[in-house]
Amino acid sequence: MKSKTIIILGLIITTISSILIIKDKYNEYNAGKEAKKILNLIEKINIPTESNNKELDTVNIKGYDYIGTISIPVLEISLPVLDTWDYKRLKIAPCLYYGNSIENMIICAHSYKTHFKDIGKLKQEDYIIFTDIHENEYVYEVEEIEILSSTDVEKMINTNFNLTLYTCTNDAINRITVRCNLVNNLTF
Repeated sequence: MKSKTIIILGLIITTISSILIIKDKYNEYNAGKEAKKILNLIEKINIPTESNNKELDTVNIKGYDYIGTISIPVLEISLPVLDTWDYKRLKIAPCLYYGNSIENMIICAHSYKTHFKDIGKLKQEDYIIFTDIHENEYVYEVEEIEILSSTDVEKMINTNFNLTLYTCTNDAINRITVRCNLVNNLTF
């Protein structure tokens, strides 16, 4: 009787684990699909007025405000960036966590393969391009990569770097953090 209970319990745990894995893969697939749609829409929109303020202008698409796009050529990804973060928005696209395109911009994303899963593979001197909705390009160079605790908000925000990207480690306990600085006169 005891061994039968253990087998049944094992089957239940295996089934629940499988369901959670399938749900995560489904969310990842949908996030990638939705991000591509939004990216195409953002690239087609022409916002004629340019803003001179430090705050980022936005464009509303499907009820969400986007500040632009982020491209990481070496990883072959290009994604839209939402103007603020919450867990619902993270399931769609990377989100502005803090700052702006000129000073200490911090962008977070899920570790979905279609989002920031591979940012830990970046190396010093790799480039990241943020393009605002006015098509102004800001080119950043990777300076360092570090692992921060998920609770180390002060260290995440209080930095002299112009751009920070972060996502969860595979175990979701820590954050892979990519620090970058703005560079000039680069074209791609």
